[in-house]
Amino acid sequence: MFVIGATKKLQNELTKPIEDVEEYNEVPEIYQWHANIVTLNRRKCLILMNNATGLNLTLFGLRKQQFEHLDSVIKGSLKQLFQLLDIEKEVADKVLDKADEVVFTKTKSRKVLGMMKEIKFFAEDSVQGQTYEEIDAAKINESSNKDLPFLNLEHTFPHKAFINYFKEQ
Repeated sequence: MFVIGATKKLQNELTKPIEDVEEYNEVPEIYQWHANIVTLNRRKCLILMNNATGLNLTLFGLRKQQFEHLDSVIKGSLKQLFQLLDIEKEVADKVLDKADEVVFTKTKSRKVLGMMKEIKFFAEDSVQGQTYEEIDAAKINESSNKDLPFLNLEHTFPHKAFINYFKEQ
């Protein structure tokens, strides 16, 4: 099961109910995420970040019908991200199997929200001066996971933190 802490902006877009975050404390951190809606180039974008590792995904230009099926959009996009980052298939499959069931709660981690703000600034900077059609989402997502160290992750990169999490298991 994925537990996604949705910001107030995202909650306003969702058609699904917002569950009580306390009911899902037993879900391992690796399957807990935070998500927010931001506007880049006058289009709605979703930033998704893993609570345990900072692994992040930015989805550009989401439309209303995609918000109605956000859980499947997230699962498909994470699969593409794992391929882009060369995550072992066994690890990717293990994580994606948990994405079959997604619940949305309120946010609970200021640390993760702070890291998401850094991703927002990075994405804003990356799309500066580009038309929507010129945005290279794959390049931005790869760079934000492989080239952007986080102070909260002890100056490690989200991509490495994610791989190390499963090596330590």
